Amino acid sequence: MSGQLQDRVVVVTGATKGIGRATAVLLAAEGARVVATGRDAEGGAETLAQIRKAGGLAVFVPHDIRSEADWEKVVGEADRLGGLYGLVNNAGAFFVKPLAETTDADFDDIYAVNVEGTFLGVRAAFKAIEQAGKPGAVVNVSSLMGQVGFPGAVAYCATKGAVTGFTKSAALEGAAMTPKVRVNSLHPGVIWTPMITGQFGDSQELSDAFAADTPLKMIGLPEYMADAILYLLSDDAAYVTGAELTVDGGRGAD
Repeated sequence: MSGQLQDRVVVVTGATKGIGRATAVLLAAEGARVVATGRDAEGGAETLAQIRKAGGLAVFVPHDIRSEADWEKVVGEADRLGGLYGLVNNAGAFFVKPLAETTDADFDDIYAVNVEGTFLGVRAAFKAIEQAGKPGAVVNVSSLMGQVGFPGAVAYCATKGAVTGFTKSAALEGAAMTPKVRVNSLHPGVIWTPMITGQFGDSQELSDAFAADTPLKMIGLPEYMADAILYLLSDDAAYVTGAELTVDGGRGAD
């Protein structure tokens, strides 16, 4: 590893599995001091074990991203480690249900996680990065379904579309700050994580079907998303803000 984030403090939400775990492990391998957060303490412990086994530095903080008080605790831990540099707003909710069957409670619940949670995180990060006194970066994990429609996922598409638009507005505000904060959105396609397998099942046949339906004929892996997030956080993306980075094997171009 090249140490692209050496000694920089980065918060990764939803770091107990899937994309969040892969991202936390990679960033720590690149020298970051990682604040891994989530609601699954057992999953968080496994993420820390993987990071420490590789010689990285990380702590786990129990975290409900809908809670402003929890965000204050997370930012406080980042301050303790040296001051916040980056935030990966990865934690999210997903379900598939036809519009006619989607209840008000369904919509309110997913909105609270995907949109309000992202808003609270970016607001907290802006303040913490400003206090740290050095430029920073935020990555909001949206989705391919924040760019295109998908039948049976109206609520999810609505929330991820909101994250996409929110990111662009936040990027303009971050660019005007002193120090500056870059804000970009990542748009994964079908990624083989518990979010997908929990909805559609976990089988080789399903994985093969998703791969066959992707122009590159590959299934998406969490590690691919971690690589993209590392780029957006790193100095290699110093001139990149307000951008939508789509990493989907070509599904959105099909």
